[in-house]
Amino acid sequence: MDDLITKLKSHLHWEEGMDESLLPLYLERAKKYVKAATGGQDEWLIIMVAGIMYEYRVSEKELGDALNALTPFFVQEVFNDETDE
Repeated sequence: MDDLITKLKSHLHWEEGMDESLLPLYLERAKKYVKAATGGQDEWLIIMVAGIMYEYRVSEKELGDALNALTPFFVQEVFNDETDE
């Protein structure tokens, strides 16, 4: 989990001294979201979803729109997993 937190902080351009107490929560929720959407745990998608959850933590409509924008990546992940099997 620490590795994912480090990667998420890098993705978000985290600054020293910022409160990171909710980052593990965003990552756990992102893992569940990606697992439900793809059946897998692709790290890039987890970081992207957690980043969106962090950035749009207040606005429900914008959060939904941002997550919907990732749909092509979820579809691609599912198709890639199917062809790898």
